[in-house]
Amino acid sequence: MRCATILSDQELHKADRFLAEDTRANFVQRRAFRRYCGALALQAPLAISEIAFSETAKGRPYLSDLPNISFSFSSCRFGFIGAWSSTHEIGVDIEDMTKDIEAAELAERFFTNAESNAVQGVAGQARLRIFYQLWSLKEASLKSIGEGLPFGLDAFEFELTPSLRIAHAPCDQDGPGQFDAYLIEGTDTCSALVTGGRSYS
Repeated sequence: MRCATILSDQELHKADRFLAEDTRANFVQRRAFRRYCGALALQAPLAISEIAFSETAKGRPYLSDLPNISFSFSSCRFGFIGAWSSTHEIGVDIEDMTKDIEAAELAERFFTNAESNAVQGVAGQARLRIFYQLWSLKEASLKSIGEGLPFGLDAFEFELTPSLRIAHAPCDQDGPGQFDAYLIEGTDTCSALVTGGRSYS
C-alpha cells in the first residue's frame, strides 16, 4: 500500500496491532491523509514522510512546528475529512448515515431532552438523518474545545430548525455565541465543522 510508505515505524507498528485487514488499512490511510493535510498547512518543502504530528493527552493532533494552528480529523468508511485554522480552535466529524441504529434510544441516552424530542418527532430515514446531524455536530463541537466523547455529548445543544443554531455550550466556554457550526451532507454521509474556542488573532 502506497500510503504505508510515508508512515513512521511507530505508526506502522501500531497499524500491525489491528487484526482486521480493513481496520488496519483504514488506520494507515487516516494517518497518510493527516500527513498530507499537515504538509498543506506547513507550506514547506518537506517530504510528507517528514510531517510528524504529536497528540495531546486527549488525542488532539498538533504540529510542534505550527503550535498556533488547530487541526481536526475524522473518517468513516466513505472517506476522510480534515480541517485546520490559524485563528480559532476547530473540530470536524464525519458519520456514515447508512448504518441502521436505534436512533431514538441513543438520542434519549446521550442527547439533551430537546434534541431527543427532535429525533423522536420523526420516523424512518428522517429520524436517522436528524440523529446523525446532531451526533456529528456534537462530536465536532467537543473536538473544537479539545475534548472527546467522555466529556459528554450533552455539553453542547443544537437546534436544526428553522436554521442551525447552537442553543447551549459549556459555561467555561463563554456561551454558544463563541462558536459557529456548519453541516456538510453527502448522499451517505453527514459531516460537521465547528469553530470557536480560543482565538489566535
